Amino acid sequence: MVPVHVLKYPDPGSSTEDLYDLAYRWGWETPELRELVYLCYKTPDLSDNARRYFASEELREAVRILSELSHPPSRDCRILDFGCGNGVACYALSRSGYRVLGVDASEGELAGLGAARKVRGLDGVDFTVRASRGTKLDLEDATFGVVWLREALHHIQDLPGFLAEAARIIEPGGVICCLRDVVVWNEEQRADFFANHPFHPITNDEGCHALGAYLDAFDASGLDVVRLLEPYSSPINTYPDPFRPGVVFNPEAARQRKSGYDLYSFFARKPQ
Repeated sequence: MVPVHVLKYPDPGSSTEDLYDLAYRWGWETPELRELVYLCYKTPDLSDNARRYFASEELREAVRILSELSHPPSRDCRILDFGCGNGVACYALSRSGYRVLGVDASEGELAGLGAARKVRGLDGVDFTVRASRGTKLDLEDATFGVVWLREALHHIQDLPGFLAEAARIIEPGGVICCLRDVVVWNEEQRADFFANHPFHPITNDEGCHALGAYLDAFDASGLDVVRLLEPYSSPINTYPDPFRPGVVFNPEAARQRKSGYDLYSFFARKPQ
């Protein structure tokens, strides 16, 4: 990440723009951050963002794992994309063959539901979006075969509360997949994460947790973690770097670092 002290930030308080739109539009216009915004699928070219994510190795691997967990692409499999943002995963999962509902608290035209609505219909792909109220899953009596979160769980402070809500709406035997979540191993890493995240000074919503906090929350919710993907074990976590089979993660070395963080992904099943 680019050290935040070298960046000239806009004043969120002086703008009426959605904060996520403000952050990513500013990032796209900032030479030091333009590539990062591209890699985050948050550029102003909404169609390109969606098509690139659909073509990604990350998506293929996630769908492969879901298929192994008895949830292959099918219109009979309903997915809730929580924190869907600009809809790239809604598009990609629906184009893969799932039936998708995306929810987000942001109505942004670049990084929120406004953008997702513009992507809906691209290449004949259809999905549904609706506004959410933070982490409350107020979905009446709806249930889902899969609840999908990409780079979203680490934003949530009340992990046990949210995962209990998710477990409530997952069908028995259904799966929650939480992709690319930030793990820190000590307080120095936590402080470094917040001090150097390029968009946090604008959105003020970033988060990170210890690995044990995630695992304890899954356990408390009654969801069984059936796939735990360590930082180098899957292309889901290594993007934008290429996946290199055979590279082994060293958690002891990670615990000794004073800066940096690691990405983990979790697939957990609701018991039958």
